[in-house]
This record gives sequence, C-alpha cells and structure tokens, in this order.
Amino acid sequence: MTTPGPTLSPDGRSVAYVDAVGTVTVTTPATGDIRALLPLPPGSLHALQWAPDNAHLLLITETTGRERFTPHTLRLTDGTALPLAPENTLQVRGIWTSPTHPHAMATAVRRRGDHALHPWYLPLDPAHASAPAHQLAHCPPGTRDWAIDAQLACRACLVGLPDGTLRLLTTTDGHNWQPLLDLPLDDAPDTRLLGIHPATGEVLLLTAYQADAVRTAAVHPGTGGHPRTLLAAPPPYDITTAWLTPDGTPRAALHHATRRHHTCADPAYARDLARAATRIPGDLELLGHDTADTRWLLAAHDPARPPHHHVYDREEGTAVALHPEPEHPDGEGPFTTDLTLTASDGHPLTAYLTLPPAAVAPPPLILRIHGGPWARDRWRHDPEATRLATAGMAVLRVNYRGSSGYGRAFRDLGDGEWGARMQQDLYDAVDAVVERGLCDPERIAAYGGSYGGYASLLALTDPRFRCAVAVNPLVDLASSDWADGPYWRRMRALWDKQIGWSRLPEGELRQRSPLHRVTDMHGPALVVRGAHDPRVDAAGIDAFVRARRAAGGEVEELVLPDDGHAVRSSAGQEALRRALSAFLTRELGLPKSTAPAPPPGCSAPCPPIPRPRTAS
Repeated sequence: MTTPGPTLSPDGRSVAYVDAVGTVTVTTPATGDIRALLPLPPGSLHALQWAPDNAHLLLITETTGRERFTPHTLRLTDGTALPLAPENTLQVRGIWTSPTHPHAMATAVRRRGDHALHPWYLPLDPAHASAPAHQLAHCPPGTRDWAIDAQLACRACLVGLPDGTLRLLTTTDGHNWQPLLDLPLDDAPDTRLLGIHPATGEVLLLTAYQADAVRTAAVHPGTGGHPRTLLAAPPPYDITTAWLTPDGTPRAALHHATRRHHTCADPAYARDLARAATRIPGDLELLGHDTADTRWLLAAHDPARPPHHHVYDREEGTAVALHPEPEHPDGEGPFTTDLTLTASDGHPLTAYLTLPPAAVAPPPLILRIHGGPWARDRWRHDPEATRLATAGMAVLRVNYRGSSGYGRAFRDLGDGEWGARMQQDLYDAVDAVVERGLCDPERIAAYGGSYGGYASLLALTDPRFRCAVAVNPLVDLASSDWADGPYWRRMRALWDKQIGWSRLPEGELRQRSPLHRVTDMHGPALVVRGAHDPRVDAAGIDAFVRARRAAGGEVEELVLPDDGHAVRSSAGQEALRRALSAFLTRELGLPKSTAPAPPPGCSAPCPPIPRPRTAS
C-alpha cells in the first residue's frame, strides 16, 4: 500500500501528512503543534498537496478498488472537505496549481460518456469563486499527460497513438492542437510533461528521446523535433524527479543507482544538500520546498526504519525533525545490504537483501519480485520485507533487466524476455545469495504482484523454489485478449514490444505462461486476487487455479472483495498478511504463529489439495 508522502506548505511553516491510521494531519515543526483534520480509510488517499493559498489541502481519493479517483479540497480552518469533481465525473488524474491562481487547481477529468480525459479549472470554494469550474481544453482521445502553465491554461499534451507511439501537441486556445514532436514507441513508458517555460513557451519534459537515459529537456514550439537537454544524470541512470526555477532553469534532479543521488545544476543546491547531509543521518531525498525556496522538506531513508522527515532552513543551516514519527524498535532488527551482481550473460544487476536479526542458521529466502516490469526496487525501508525478515526469512529484491532507472539500454534488454532472460536474472540473483551462504537453498519461495506474480508462478517450474505467492498475476502470454480491454487497449503496441506477440511463436509464448506450465510446476501456490481489478483478467486467474488443481497441485486462493489491482483496503491488507504468514510458515518450516480468522468480508483461503506422494 502506497501512501502519499508529506508535503510542505507554500509559506514553509507547516507540513501535511497522513498518519498511521489514515488521518490527514498538519504539523507546524517550529511550535510542535499537530492537528488531525480528516480521517480516511487507510489506503484511500492517492495524492496530497498544498494549495498556493496556504489555507487548503488538495486531495485525490479512491475507495472502490476500481481506480475511479476523485478530487477534494480540505479547508484548514475547520477541517471541512469539499468534493470538487464536475457532475458525471468518472475519474480524475493529476493536480496542478499556480501562485497566480491561489484559490483554484487544475486536474484532468473523464466524464460519463467520454473516453478521453480533459483538463478542468476547479475553484477550491465554489460558493465564493471568482470563476466557476470549467473545462480548460478539449483533448484528443488517448491523451495521457498535460502541461499546464502559470495561468492554469493547458498549453500542451501527450497523446498515445494506436501504434503505441506518442505525439506531443501544443495549443494556444485549448481546441486547435498543433503537432510538435512524435516520439517512438521506445520512449512511451518514460516520457512525462513537466510544464511550460514562462518566457520562451518551451514545453518542459522528462524523456529519453534522442538520448541514452531519461533527462530533463525542453522543446521549443518553433523547432519541434530537437529537444535541448537541460539536465542529465551520470550515465546510464534515468532522472526520476526534477526541480526547476519558476523561469524554467534547472536546479537539481534525482536519480537512483544502488542508492539515491542528486545531480545539481545550481551550485547552491549542491552546497546546501551536502550541508544538510552533515546534520541529518540517512540517505537524503529532497521532497519539496516553499515558494521562496528557503525551506526544504527532506526525507532521510534507512532500510532499518521508516523515513524520517525534516524541514531544513537553507539560510540558517538548521534542520527541524517532524514529530511524532515512527521510532526504530528497541533491540536488533533486520539488516539490509545492497548487492551488485552479475547475470549469467554478463549484465550487471542491483539487488537488496534483508536478513533476519540474530539468525543462527541460514534462513529461508523470499525472492520478492517487483511489478511493472518497468518499475524498480530502491534503497529504502520496506515494511513488508521488514515483517518477513522479523519472522525469520531473508528477503531478496532484484532489479532484473527491463527495470526502470538504469537507462534505455537496460530497460530494452527486457523486450521479448518475459519468462526468459528476465526470469533468469532472478534465478542468477538467487544463486548468488545461495553461493554466499546467506540462505537455506532448500527453502526458497517467490512472491510478487502483477508482473511479479506472473514471474513468481513461473518460478514453480524451477527446482530452486519450494512455493510461490502471486497477487493479481498475469498468467497467459499466449493470449492477448486482456490487452483488448478498455484499460490496456491503447498500450497494446507497448505490450507487444515487451512481450513479443508479433515476434515469438505461440509455442514459445505458451512455454513462458504459468497457465500452460501447470504440469511442470513443483510445490504449492497461494494466489490472491482483488475482486475489482481493472487490469488483470479474473477469468485467467481462475483458469490457472483450476488447471493447477486438475494437475494435482496445491493452490490456495484468496479473494479480496474490497480491492483492485493494488491491495489498499485495511481489510485486504490484513487478510493478505495473515494468509501470507500462514502459507510461508507452513511451506518453509518456520515456527508456527497464531493465525486468526480473516477479517469479515474476506474469503478464507481454500484448503489445499493434499501434496502428491511422488514428486513430479
């Protein structure tokens, strides 16, 4: 479950955050004042941001699991939350604000009867607004990103075309769109709009177009097709976050190698980040700043504990910690180390290994596989890895080929390698941990969600693995029917690039699909499915469960009635934790712990079919 991080007020005096039980809270570090404003169901808040007026917070929530996000404003004076969505809204995406319009925000809205998202102007208090809510622009079908200028006008958008390529369009009136730049399919996953340069009108974006890695770039409306680089990270790393001055000048950017690093174009940023690092222990990350850029909100990362946050005063050189924040428990806890490994074909891999405290013998190993696959694991506190390690298991997280953050070449190594070289990277990382004597080679499990669930089920065909846990997994590469659904249709060409439908024979795709490998699998599986998942076909998961059971395999199935592709509800989180603990305790021979019944509304895992007497 991902919760929005804390956010610094425009005046730099207060910080808004979500507490441990889901309540939107505001603290003033200088005085220690803490105000609990709005309780929300855990996992329902997807975005949290200050309005420029310092008097409102902007929220995007989702409570159904169907990814139907809705905007609200939260008034700080009395804690009143007001819905902002226009009538018949089905979904919104993004929050844009500007100091020149302190009492309004912009967001992209999809309304009933329209398959496209269009940017809207939304006043924070409609009863006292100088202008009513209205649509800012009419965008073409397939629009997936927008550039909003300082006047809250939509000036550019990115459109996904049927062949998977991207087209950058610009407008002066919100209706007449002019093509500025066509980006190939290779750049579709990584390109994001940042805004509009106030003086030149250039479109600012993050992209790897005509480069080896994602960098901050600008495209001038008069010279389309030739982006100029504003700031790049050291090769081969991708920039993930960029900070620009109001006039579009780059200040700094963040990239992740084994650890996180800031690349600074502004020498003052480099100086102040270095000075802050001498005062705040941990792996620092700049999260935001006030309007004057005199105060920063910094996160200090340490895998042993949740991130600690500080407000850093650049002029005074002082750092004030936010309180209360979770403290590291007394006694020795799990230890995390970063690993640089080499795949069997010579490519370098980065991984993170979390070891249980005070292990007497080599512990069992959980290979926890991230989804995406164009995502990545990072050096940070991972609550689930901590829980598993505390229970006595080593947890290995691998950035296999195809993961993001390591440049275009590494990402493209994953094309057509689902279930092949991408899978082998995972096995190679496991072998490296086994060879170093850091785990018990007879007790290894795979665990992941989405793509990670797919790879976890496929791992059951390899004798290294004793069992697997898969959350909302894709199970059949040979079928592309799921990509014809409304959620994925416009990404079909990208999926083809990734999976290789048009390049690989059907027999090869079946060989890489858990659904068609059930007779080759060894060991039991726990399969978890969100009842409202809009991304993965439930019928495919059900077909896998039936086929594996028909082949004599053990499969436990857990259905979460309040969740979608991500497990966000508190009941779903608790049900997953309990089922996971009971399954791994039994299959990996861990000391048994009490496993209470699942929360109301969540189905209990189906009893496993008895294990075959003879090994398959």
